[in-house]
Amino acid sequence: MTHTTGREGGEEHPLSPTAKFGVIVTVVASIAGLVTTGVATLFSALVAHDQLDQSDRVAEEKRRAQAARVSYWVDLQSDGTPRLHLMNRSPDPISEVNMFFSVELADPPPDWSGRISFPVTMQSMPPCSDMTLTLNDMKYKVRGGKEDAQWFFPGEDPPSENGWLDFAGKRALIFPGFVDFGDRDGVTWRRAGGLLTRTPPGAHPKVRSWGVVRPASLLPLKSCADERA
Repeated sequence: MTHTTGREGGEEHPLSPTAKFGVIVTVVASIAGLVTTGVATLFSALVAHDQLDQSDRVAEEKRRAQAARVSYWVDLQSDGTPRLHLMNRSPDPISEVNMFFSVELADPPPDWSGRISFPVTMQSMPPCSDMTLTLNDMKYKVRGGKEDAQWFFPGEDPPSENGWLDFAGKRALIFPGFVDFGDRDGVTWRRAGGLLTRTPPGAHPKVRSWGVVRPASLLPLKSCADERA
């Protein structure tokens, strides 16, 4: 029988350095490809999320566009007396307007705080207009206990009972509370100070002393931009 020398035919030969380097390069390239794919997927997800957030912000800005143009504040006239403003700077009217503010006497009677609440309601307010109220436009009545405020239209006659007073000769300040109104899409908003919120509370405030106002001055604005342009 003839014997052969060397390794059996089925035995593996060790890899050469060049072959080992090739294997390492292949493994590293595969890992790098997986990492690159993962980073790309993560980046795409982040971009999509950011685009969705941006789309939501744009949609919310459009929903708030008209309401954001309704302002409510107090300034002082040249004689130092206060004046209340409700301004609609949008090119569309606002509807179902409920305006709540208070007047505080500088020298109230000793048994009373001197704060009078004014709940005023209007069916609508024209576009591009500024409504103003002064102390001369207001009357009030002092009551014994707190009760639900009654909403009156400007110029509507107060209850026939006696005791309605005016502010002639009295020093007082006006404090804006809130104004609720509906926009052109039927969405109800509340403007209170610098805040604008949707779907305000429906409950009427409890007041002790409340008043009514005469027809308010309504002035057209010189310019009124269309936010839909």
